[in-house]
Amino acid sequence: MDSDVPGPWIRRPLSLLTLLLGSVLAVTVGPIALLIAATIDLLNRTPGMRRSRVVLLISALFLVDLAGSLLVLGSWLISPVGLRVEQPTSQARYAKIMIWWATAMSATLSRIVPLRFDTSELDESLLDGNAIVLSRHRSLLDAVYPATLFGKRGLTVLYTLKEDLRWEPNIDIVGHRMGHVFVNRRPTDLRAELAPIRALAARVDEDSVGVIFPEGTFFNEKRKARAIEALEERDPGHVEAAMSMTYLLPPRPAGTLALLEGAPDADVIMLGHAGFEPFGTIRLILANLGADHGIVVRAWRFARSSIPTEPSAQVDWLYERWLEMDEWIGTHHPLSSAQPVGSATTFHGGS
Repeated sequence: MDSDVPGPWIRRPLSLLTLLLGSVLAVTVGPIALLIAATIDLLNRTPGMRRSRVVLLISALFLVDLAGSLLVLGSWLISPVGLRVEQPTSQARYAKIMIWWATAMSATLSRIVPLRFDTSELDESLLDGNAIVLSRHRSLLDAVYPATLFGKRGLTVLYTLKEDLRWEPNIDIVGHRMGHVFVNRRPTDLRAELAPIRALAARVDEDSVGVIFPEGTFFNEKRKARAIEALEERDPGHVEAAMSMTYLLPPRPAGTLALLEGAPDADVIMLGHAGFEPFGTIRLILANLGADHGIVVRAWRFARSSIPTEPSAQVDWLYERWLEMDEWIGTHHPLSSAQPVGSATTFHGGS
């Protein structure tokens, strides 16, 4: 497959060295930086103690990431030294490490940002395995949510992710060993890019789900305009639907269709959420620290028998569902801290 990311012998030493240095600084310099930031926040009456939260969040995320990497190292040594990575016991350990890491990351973000998750509209009976999960992707903060949501139910979560995430060492190493697929969003050979996605889908069973983010990236008006321009050239029949979307980018169907082809008996779960909008970039994440943010979550499950089998009809079906999700988001957007949020709870690895 095509790749814009350096190979593992270059990428992993760089990412792990960055993680190690960041963790050392978090332990040695972090407490001093936190004291200074807190003093400035108190003197300036900074809303939400934002400077303090920045220092605390960065330090905590480095330490959680380091703990995850140490767990990966321990699992590699037990395997032993990577010789039995594909054995069920090794795969189960890596799946547990992935869920632990994702849960710890989510809990850290939820406490420090903070985030409140409203699951009053989430029917957990829909979250069983043997399903392809099509998730909205609106922020750096929501990528791990499917892992925590389904992982707490004991399901193995198999991801299709953009290859840029290989720079995150836990996602990179655990994802590689679990067979997650990392895709180039601008491949020169689409057929070669889709073959691993179909192979991943073939592993989906009652104890697992396959996850993909059909939008491919976060929504903004410029990206929506570019997506519509591309549709005008290759798929003009869906331009009107794409233009009518207010909160979502039009889905890129190739990966979804590959998953459906590879898992012909799997249902489809649409995973929607509203409230991550203030966190679309790192700058926005830092700017919005300290304000109380509510996230509403909902899932829709579709029996496989209700989904067309012909690819073009599947694309039409996907656009119809995406329009429905866009409409649902509109009824919950924006969520201000002044609005009461259903049965909202701070997220601690579950919903």
